[in-house]
Amino acid sequence: MPSKYEKIITNIEKKIQSGIWSTGMLMPTESELCTLFEVSRITVRRALAELEKLGLVERIQGKGSFVGKMRFHSTDCQGFRDSMALQGISVRSSIIKQELVTPTADIVLKLQLGTGTSSFPEPHNEQVWHFCRLRYVDDTPVAIMHSYIPKSIGDQFAGYDLNNASFYRLITEITGKEVIDTKGAVTATIPSPAECELLKVAPGTAHIWYRSVGYLEDGQPIEVSSSIFNAELYEFSVRYEHLQSCQGRGQH
Repeated sequence: MPSKYEKIITNIEKKIQSGIWSTGMLMPTESELCTLFEVSRITVRRALAELEKLGLVERIQGKGSFVGKMRFHSTDCQGFRDSMALQGISVRSSIIKQELVTPTADIVLKLQLGTGTSSFPEPHNEQVWHFCRLRYVDDTPVAIMHSYIPKSIGDQFAGYDLNNASFYRLITEITGKEVIDTKGAVTATIPSPAECELLKVAPGTAHIWYRSVGYLEDGQPIEVSSSIFNAELYEFSVRYEHLQSCQGRGQH
């Protein structure tokens, strides 16, 4: 069960996400928040401190707390659309490219195409589908996503409204298997001028580069993805859990 300060954080996040509390707005005082949520000042201060770490609140000595710039966030185990839906945020896409391409050696390896299961995959003639989407959150461009999908699966995407569909859900519908695991890496990148124009960001600024492979429940790799997220609007959440099953096995 969420603690009192966690409930305050969730409540304030919802107010910011919905636009009830807009960026730059002066928030209620600590005393007013205590009355609003029926908690102590210590609890309110703890919640505000956590919100400040998230960049959702800016506290200025002698002036009060102000609403910061809203950042959308997700974990690496959720699809983008599903992650946003859990936060009550609508998502739409615009298909920029939809083409058959010859996969690079890296994609052959990651999708385990032909002899691509080895460390040094041999040339592979089978093409893959490349989909490039510009993802919007509430009509604001947030990410450019490149997806590489085996031809046998991508062929069946025809007939679907790809601007409004979750690729993971389509894959599940087509294969009868869920995408249950995603392995990815996050680093920084400077988008090209064309990518900056799509994301509406200043040229030369650094943003988030996320690369991942999605796996079906039987362990089959089904999608290689490479995405650029606007770092001013988006962040990834990471959670580490200590598993009881790892105790006493020399793992750390």
